[in-house]
Amino acid sequence: MPEIAGLSSFEVHFDERGKLAQAPPDAGRLPTAISAGGLDDLFVFAHGWNAGTASAQATEAAIFTLLAEQLGAHRQHCAAVAIRWPSLLFPEDDPRTPKPTPSSGAMLASALAPAFPRSAFQLDQLGSLLDEQPPSMTELGRFHLLASSLVSSPSLALEDSGGAAVLSADTASLFGMAAAIGNPSTSHQPDRRDGYQSLWAGAREVLRILSYYEMKNRAGLIGRDGLGPLIASLRTPTGRPRIHLIGHSFGARLVAYALAGVAGQASIGQRSPIKSLSLIQGALSHFAFASSRPLGNGVHTGALAAFAGQVDGPILATFSDQDRLLGWWYPMASLLNPPPGQSADRIIHQWGAMGHDGLQGDRVSRVALSAVQAGYRFANGVAYSLDASAVIAANQSSFSGAHSDIAHPEVIGPIAAAAGFGPVRSADLPVTEHDPLRRGELGKSHRAAGV
Repeated sequence: MPEIAGLSSFEVHFDERGKLAQAPPDAGRLPTAISAGGLDDLFVFAHGWNAGTASAQATEAAIFTLLAEQLGAHRQHCAAVAIRWPSLLFPEDDPRTPKPTPSSGAMLASALAPAFPRSAFQLDQLGSLLDEQPPSMTELGRFHLLASSLVSSPSLALEDSGGAAVLSADTASLFGMAAAIGNPSTSHQPDRRDGYQSLWAGAREVLRILSYYEMKNRAGLIGRDGLGPLIASLRTPTGRPRIHLIGHSFGARLVAYALAGVAGQASIGQRSPIKSLSLIQGALSHFAFASSRPLGNGVHTGALAAFAGQVDGPILATFSDQDRLLGWWYPMASLLNPPPGQSADRIIHQWGAMGHDGLQGDRVSRVALSAVQAGYRFANGVAYSLDASAVIAANQSSFSGAHSDIAHPEVIGPIAAAAGFGPVRSADLPVTEHDPLRRGELGKSHRAAGV
């Protein structure tokens, strides 16, 4: 990975199980460079789901270039670290395609193949079935089974397990509902008079949802078992580098679960190497850091609430009501097979994403993104929901809306401020009295140099 705007830059590759993957010439460069000294702050960025290599590289370059502008002269002691992990891209979902047309089954199988290296046979069969569309419930059932087999990574959180219902749902009802979601003019009921075309349209949507569900699980696994241990192992000649985790979409999920990966290997508070966590349009539960949240008939703790203390600094999460991917598609996996007696509004709230409506709970401060030059002063150990609806707003595709419209100075300014760089306001942002997520740190600056 070349230098970006004066920032030393590195790539780190993980396979689908969270193992470091050899990717010459970058393999091993990061630990060597850190141990040599001179790099004090690492900005670690993980791209999201539905990103091919080209789009991931373009997003990384845009984010790191904007960040370098915020760092100013400090950039010579900072490094940009791009996390690469096996995600996927449905060809027509690429926002760079002006007028996408539905891809064939064979094209979908080819697009999914790099993200599912152990599922070549299943993908080949799925592609063939989508192209042939046999008028048979037996074949639709076989498609459902093959697509379900792609979900091999475990779910790491109760609040993110809603999509599991798709695996065991009745095929005809599921595919009929999925067809209606993909095309609102379609009836919710299976229609066999049209030669099963609506059901096969639903099958295509179910493949999208199940691959989405696998990426959701996989991102958490890679963060916990891959990135977290890597962070804990890095050493400079004088100690540890300061780590600033940044993630977009499922990349936000990946870096958030890295907190669980360092939990047994690094201390909380000031001894933690993680100095800020920035989740850009995070595709993970808005209850992830909540001390309590409703689930079914009970109340549970968010999956990452116990690990918030691994961040010796603020936690930021942008959200936008223009994000269709997170506002509509994210909870749809649960709505396809809703529990009896639950309304759509309740299900959407229960399985909602933080990138749509922000972090949920009574320990969160909400602020609107401002012009980048205005600056921010974030308190140590506090979680902030940043309303980006006026900034992350460009409708890039009918599938995702503004989900990937993130390369703006207004988005990067708070990230630099959370790391202790960039302009600051003369007064602190408002903080609720019983915030923060970590006890005993409210109001204390997380950086001696002084945001």
